[in-house]
Amino acid sequence: MFSKRTRELIKTHSMSKKSRTGSSPSPLNSPSVSLSASLLSALQEQPRKDAVDAVTSSSHTSSSLPSPMGTLKRPTSLSRNQSAAGFPIQSWVFSKGAGKSVIAQSPSPETPETTVAIEVEDIPSLLRIVERFAKAVEKLKDVVLEDKQENRRPLAHECLGEVLRILRQVISMYPLLNTVETLTAAGKLISQVKGYHYEVCNEADKKDFEKAIETIAVAFSSNVSELLMGEVDSSTLLSVLPSEKSRVSVCQSLYRADVGTMSAEEVDIILQRSEGGVDSALTYAKTISKYIKDMIGYIERKLALELEFSKGLQRIYQTCKQTITQPHMPFFSIYSLALEQDLEQSSGMHQAASTLQNQTFIMPLLLRKQEHEKKRKEIKEQWLKAKRKLMECEANLRRAKQVYMTRCEEYDKARMAANRAEEEGGSSTTKTVDKKKRLEEEARNKAEEAEATYRTCIADATTQHQELEHMKVTVLRQIQEVIKQSDQTIRSATISYYQIMHMQTVVLPVHYQTLCESSKLYDPGQQYATHVKDLQMSEEPETHYEFEAYSASSKFFFISFVSARGYMTHKSWGSTVSDTDSVGGGSGDISKMARTSSTGTMSSNEDPDEKDSNVTSFETPNLNGIEPEIVVPTGPFRNVGLSKAAQTHKLRKLRSPSKCRECDSYVYFQGAECEECFLACHKRCLETLAIQCGHKKLQGRLQLFGQDFSQVSGNSPDSIPFIIKKCISEIERRALRMKGIYRVNGVKTRVEKLCQAFENGKELVELSQSSPHDISNVLKLYLRQLPEPIMPFRLYNSLMGLAKESLAVVGPEGAETGKGPDLVDLGPETDPELLALVDRLKNLLKELPKPNTATLRYIARHLRRIAELEDDNKMSPSNLGIVFGPSLMRPRPSGATVSLSSLVDYPYQARIVETLIVFYPAVFHSDSSRPACASTPQSACDLVLSNSSYQRTDSQKDSVVPSSTRL
Repeated sequence: MFSKRTRELIKTHSMSKKSRTGSSPSPLNSPSVSLSASLLSALQEQPRKDAVDAVTSSSHTSSSLPSPMGTLKRPTSLSRNQSAAGFPIQSWVFSKGAGKSVIAQSPSPETPETTVAIEVEDIPSLLRIVERFAKAVEKLKDVVLEDKQENRRPLAHECLGEVLRILRQVISMYPLLNTVETLTAAGKLISQVKGYHYEVCNEADKKDFEKAIETIAVAFSSNVSELLMGEVDSSTLLSVLPSEKSRVSVCQSLYRADVGTMSAEEVDIILQRSEGGVDSALTYAKTISKYIKDMIGYIERKLALELEFSKGLQRIYQTCKQTITQPHMPFFSIYSLALEQDLEQSSGMHQAASTLQNQTFIMPLLLRKQEHEKKRKEIKEQWLKAKRKLMECEANLRRAKQVYMTRCEEYDKARMAANRAEEEGGSSTTKTVDKKKRLEEEARNKAEEAEATYRTCIADATTQHQELEHMKVTVLRQIQEVIKQSDQTIRSATISYYQIMHMQTVVLPVHYQTLCESSKLYDPGQQYATHVKDLQMSEEPETHYEFEAYSASSKFFFISFVSARGYMTHKSWGSTVSDTDSVGGGSGDISKMARTSSTGTMSSNEDPDEKDSNVTSFETPNLNGIEPEIVVPTGPFRNVGLSKAAQTHKLRKLRSPSKCRECDSYVYFQGAECEECFLACHKRCLETLAIQCGHKKLQGRLQLFGQDFSQVSGNSPDSIPFIIKKCISEIERRALRMKGIYRVNGVKTRVEKLCQAFENGKELVELSQSSPHDISNVLKLYLRQLPEPIMPFRLYNSLMGLAKESLAVVGPEGAETGKGPDLVDLGPETDPELLALVDRLKNLLKELPKPNTATLRYIARHLRRIAELEDDNKMSPSNLGIVFGPSLMRPRPSGATVSLSSLVDYPYQARIVETLIVFYPAVFHSDSSRPACASTPQSACDLVLSNSSYQRTDSQKDSVVPSSTRL
C-alpha cells in the first residue's frame, strides 16, 4: 500500500522523464562542471554554422533532469589531468610548441641551450591569433548583451564556439599558454553563456557575464604577455607526463561505467519499494562514517611521512649549505640553487601540511563526520520509533482478532444452546430457556464489541502503516541529503588535497629540467679559470742571479725575495749563519725578518723583534692584492653564516622586539641588531640579508613598486631612480655576456625577496650574491608596475603610428608585407626611410619630461651595450625590444577587451625599442658630451676607478712607512 506522498513522488518521477524527453530546461538550472565540459567538447568540434541548433538542443537536454543512464557520466574526452574546460593537456616544454618541436620528455643533447619559450619569427603569427581571439570575444559580448536581437541563444553558442576554437588552436600551438587561470576562465565563460537568461533582461546576469568576459580576457592577455617576455610562471602550467597515459586511461574507464547512475528520485523509489530499503540506506550511511575515519587516518599517516621528509630536507640544507656551495667550484650556482629549492620545498610541505590539517582536509572531515553521525542517529531513531508504533498496532490487531474470534465462537455456542432449550419446551425449562437467552444476548454483545475493537485496530494499523510510508519517504530523503552533504565535503577535501599536492610538485619537473639544461652549459675548467681571473695578482718580477767575486771586506751576503705586494726586498744574514738556520726557517722565519734600509743593511737603531708587529700590519691587510672592506665578525654571531651584506654590520643581540628587514616579520627572540644603523634581523635571516650598513640610522620602509615615477626620480640627483641604476650597474658588472639575460626568468621567491629588500634598504641593497636573472626580473617588474610608463600614455598612439608606418612596406603585388627594412646603423649610408624614422622618433621624445628622458637614455645605453655582445648573450636588439617594449610603453588602461586587443601592438612596441637601441647615438645625441668613460661598459669604468683608488691608497700607505722600509 502506498500513501499520498508516495504517489506524488512517483508522479514527480514520471514528470522528470517527460522533461528529459522533450521539454526545454529551466533557466535556473545551473550547469555542472561535467556538463560545461560536454558543451565545450561539442563546441570545439563545430565545423559549420548549421551545427548550432544541434548543439543548443543538446545543451538544453543535458541541463535538465538527467536520465538514469547518464546523470553523472563523465565525458570521454576528459582525463584526470584535464580541466573542466575540456582542453587537451600538453607536457611543459621550453620550445615553441607542437607545431615545430617535439614535447620534451627527457633531457637530451638536442635540447636547446636557452629556455626561450617562443622564437622571434613566430611572434607575428601568435599576435594574429590573438587579434582573432579579441575580435571573437568582442563579438560574443555584443551578441549576448544586445537585447533587440532574436534567437540570441544559437548566435551566442556559435560565437562561443569560435572563441573556444581559437583558444584551443593557440594552446595546441603554444602549450605554455595552457594554464589553470585560462582554462578556469574558459569554464566560467561557458557556464555564463549557457545559463544566461536571453528571454528577459536580468542585470545580475549581465554583470556576471561581463565579469566572465573580463576574466578570460585578462587571463589570456597576461599569459601571452608573460610568454613573449619569457616570464611564464611554471607553477600554473598543466601537464601530464607520457608515463601517466596508462593511469589516465584507467581513471577514464572508472568513470565510464556500463550501468548509468540513477537520479535521486529513482534511488528513493527503489529503496521505498524494496524490503529493508531504509535499513540498507542507514547501513550505507554508517559505512560512510567509518570510511571518513579511514580517509583521515590515511592522510594523517601520509602527512607525517611528508613532514619527516621536509625536516630531513631542512637538516640537509643546514648541513650542506656551508660545504657544498664553495665559490669558484664546479656547478657552484647549480647546487646553490638546488639547495634553495630544497629549502623552499621543505617550507612548502610544512605549510601544506598545516593547511590540510587545520583548514581544508582533516578538520573539515572530522566536523562532517560528527555531524553525519548525529544526523544518522536522529534519522535512525525516527525510523525505529515509527516502526515500533506500527508493531504495537499490529500486536493490538492480533489480540483484537483473537478476542473477536473467541467471542464469536462463544456467541455461536450460546445461540445453539438457546435454540435447543426452546425445542425441548416444557414448564420446567422456561427458566432455563430464559437463562439461555440471556447468555446468548450477552455473548452477542461481547462479539459485537470484539468486532468493533477488531475493526478499530485494523483502522489504526492501516493509519500507522500509512504514516510509516510517509516516514519512509522522509527518512530516505533525509538519508540521501546527509550522504550528499558528506560526499560534497569529501569531494571538496579531496580536490583541495590533490590541488595542494599538485601545486607542491608541479614546479619540481621545471626546476630539475632547468638545472639539467644549465648543467649542460658548463665547460670543464670554467670555474677554475674564473677563480684565477678573480685573483688579480700582479706580475712576478724577473729575478737575475749574478756572480759576485769574493771580497775579504764583505761580511754579509744578500738573498733577495719577493714580498707579498710584489716589491723586490733584500735581507742580509751574517756570513757565519749555519746551513740549518738559512734553510730550515720556513715561512715563519721569513715573516719575522727585520726590515732593511734602502742600502740593504739593517738600521742601527732598530731591533728585529721590535719591528715584527710593524711588518705584519704593513704586509697582511690585503687578500690577493685587494684590501678587504669587511671586518671578520666577532661577538654573539661570529659562528653564524653571514651574507656579504650582513658582514658589513656591527651586530649585537636584539634588545627589543622589532620587524625583520629581511623577511618582514617580527623578531622577538634570537634576533640581531646593528649598532650603527639599528637594522633588526632574525638570526636565520643573516645568511640571506641583502641590506648593507649605511653607518647611520636606517629609514623606514619605502613604497617603491607601483609608486609614481616622478616621486621616485625626484629623490635622485640625476633624476634616475636608484633601483634602475643599481640593477643595471650590477648586470653590466657581471652579466653582460650571460646567455638569455632579460629573457630567462628568475626564481619567483628570490625576486620577491629582492623587491622587499629594495623597499627596506633602498640604495644599500647588496646585489653581488644575487642571480643576474633575478636582478633583471626586478628591473622589469619595477618598470611594468609604474602607474604610467616612462614613455607616457599620451605618446603611445603617436609611437604606435610611427612604428606601423616603418613596418608597412608594400610588396610586389601591392599588399602590405608587415615587415619593414632591417634596423641597421650604417652611418651616412643608412636607408633614408630609417633616418626619417629616427628623426621623427627623436622629435617625439623631446616631449618627454627631463627625468623620463634621462632614465630612457640610461636604459637605452645599457641595452645597446648588451646588444653589442649579442654573440655571447644571444640577445639581439629585436629580442631586447620584445622584452622591454611592454615595460617602457603601454596604452592607457580602459577595459579588458581593449587590453586584449593591445597585444597586437607588441611588434610595434618592439620596433620602437629596437630603434632606440640601434640608433642610440642619433636619438640621444647629447651623450657625445659625456665623459669617455660613459661610452665604455660600467664594469670597465668601475675597474678603472677602483684601480686608481687602490693605487692612491698604496701611495698613501707608503708615505707613512719609514724611509728605511722603502725600496
